[in-house]
Amino acid sequence: MRLDLLVNTMFKSALSTHEITINNPSIWRPILSIEDAISAYIRAIEASQKISGIFNISSGNYTVGEVADIVKAHVEKRHNEKVKFNIKNVKDFRNYKVSVEKAVNMLSFKPKHTVESILDGLSDHLELFKDFDNPIYYNIQVFKTMEKEMKV
Repeated sequence: MRLDLLVNTMFKSALSTHEITINNPSIWRPILSIEDAISAYIRAIEASQKISGIFNISSGNYTVGEVADIVKAHVEKRHNEKVKFNIKNVKDFRNYKVSVEKAVNMLSFKPKHTVESILDGLSDHLELFKDFDNPIYYNIQVFKTMEKEMKV
């Protein structure tokens, strides 16, 4: 579990603080479910050796604001928690929107998941990662720990 990814971070915040902070609701992010990632890897492994290249993989492209709306609706409905937004409107030029057309055409990759299905999975398995502050759920914390251990 990584709680430093967009959907997971918003889900964690909605449950733990009842607030979702949105730095810029209009920027785009490709979202990838673990199931779609696995499907893409399997497709690539099973593909003819003649097929090569770089393939963009995502379950879908969403604005940060769209993701926040979906997370808020999910948490309010499924967990009966009221959630508010903290919109900061920070200037951010890092827009990421990808096309999976090449993977669809060459690997027959078909994304099947959405932000909603990702949230269903998180809710279904919430008891497995209830300790939101555990550093193992944050890449930067894991890297810091590894760096300290390497210096010893």
